[in-house]
Amino acid sequence: MPTPASNLGLFTRRSLLKGGIGGAVLLGIGGVGLSLQSSTLEPTPSEELHALTLAEYSIVCAVARRVCPQPRADVPGADAIGVGLLADRMLAHAAPEALADVKTVLALFENGLTGALFFERLRPFTALSGDDQDRVLLAWRDSRVALRRTVYRALSALATSIYFGDARVWPGLGYPGPPSPPGLRGAYAAQLVDLDALREPGGSEEGT
Repeated sequence: MPTPASNLGLFTRRSLLKGGIGGAVLLGIGGVGLSLQSSTLEPTPSEELHALTLAEYSIVCAVARRVCPQPRADVPGADAIGVGLLADRMLAHAAPEALADVKTVLALFENGLTGALFFERLRPFTALSGDDQDRVLLAWRDSRVALRRTVYRALSALATSIYFGDARVWPGLGYPGPPSPPGLRGAYAAQLVDLDALREPGGSEEGT
C-alpha cells in the first residue's frame, strides 16, 4: 500500500487541473472560504496541531470516519487510531507547497458553495449527518468532473493509508504485518544472487 506521504502527489494543482477549465473554476470557488456556513469543529485535540487548523483537522477526521472501517470489538475506528492527528504530524514535515495544496483541497471539499453548484448540499461536509456524508463522498467518487474524482481519491487515500499503516488495526483484520528483511531473504533465497560469487572468475548466477 502506498504510504501517506506518497499520496500527497494527488493533492498537487497539476493533478487537480487535469479536468480542464472546470477544475480551475472549482479551485477558485474553494478559495473564497471554507463554506457558506461554519464548519462543525472537532474538540481540540490533546496534542497541539502543527500543520492543520482546527477546521482542517476536523475535515480530515470527518472523512476518515466515513472511508475507514467502522469500529468494532476487534478493529479500532479512525478516531481511536487518531487519523486526523497523524495526518497533521505527517503534514508538518511536508514541503510548504505540498501543505498548501492539501489545504486547498480540504477547503474545496468542505465548501458548501461547491456542493451547491452540483445541487448536492449547502452545508459544509463536517456539518452533515453520517449518511449524508456518505452520499457526498459517493457523489465525488462517481462524478463526471475529473477534479471531484481526484479530490475524493486524494482524501480517501490519505485517510486510509494512515489508518491501515497503523499496527493497531492489523490483528483484527487478519494481517500479520510486513515481513522482516531476514524473513524475505529466507523466503526468496532461491531467487537471490550472490554478488561476491559473480565477481569471481567463472562465477555463476545461481542463488545462495
